[in-house]
Amino acid sequence: MLGTEPQVIENYVNSGKIRVVFWPVLNHGNPSVYSTVTAECVGQQDPMAFWQVHHTLFENQRELWSADRDYYVQTAVAAGVDQPTFESCYDDGTGLEQVMALDAMRRERGVYSQPIFDIAGERYAGAPSYDIFAATFDAVLAATP
Repeated sequence: MLGTEPQVIENYVNSGKIRVVFWPVLNHGNPSVYSTVTAECVGQQDPMAFWQVHHTLFENQRELWSADRDYYVQTAVAAGVDQPTFESCYDDGTGLEQVMALDAMRRERGVYSQPIFDIAGERYAGAPSYDIFAATFDAVLAATP
């Protein structure tokens, strides 16, 4: 969705018509787990920083195979969150617990790959165009009282 996300955010999220909910898909071992824990712990402090960190980690995912704790701390701090608060979440297991719970719920819903978009119960796999997203959002919004 990174290609269409700016338009979706501008035209639907910022206006309050829809909200985007992120569900982790932990299918690449430790890089998936610890990058998602990083985003979760950042998001607990600042939801907008969650998306900043999510994008940074996604755009630099090749680096994640060799990333260590310091890499994730630096990424979080660069997003402007409080370092001790981030480290507490990252180190004490609360971030990991939340991520694993979300991953379990995702699997219970039958989602095993990414990206998957669930819009009012209709699922789209892959990267739909903005026009497909817009048409789906508009239909759902028109049908909602």
